[in-house]
Amino acid sequence: MELETKYRIIHNGEKAFGKGPCLLLEKVDKLGSLNKAAGELNMSYSKAWSIINKAEKMFGETLLETHTGGTDGGGSYLTPKAKELIKAYKGFCKEADEVLDELYKKYFRGI
Repeated sequence: MELETKYRIIHNGEKAFGKGPCLLLEKVDKLGSLNKAAGELNMSYSKAWSIINKAEKMFGETLLETHTGGTDGGGSYLTPKAKELIKAYKGFCKEADEVLDELYKKYFRGI
């Protein structure tokens, strides 16, 4: 038997943040574009924007700064709050996994 964990932040009964939104933000940070990040994750731009928008509403903070047009073609960049959110989420997941792994071994070893 193997333990699998999934962590989500729920707000008013809806998923507001989790592994998917975290990965999306990381891709935007790497690629400099929400559109490119969405494409790499096989999702539409509107779906990606909806995910970011929902998280921004929940946290009451802007997570992406966008720049349109120009000679460089614009792009999207993470705000300091977005970087802080990624770090907090990943740290929480790592620590929660360690604790849950110990509890799993305690209660399910040998079953």
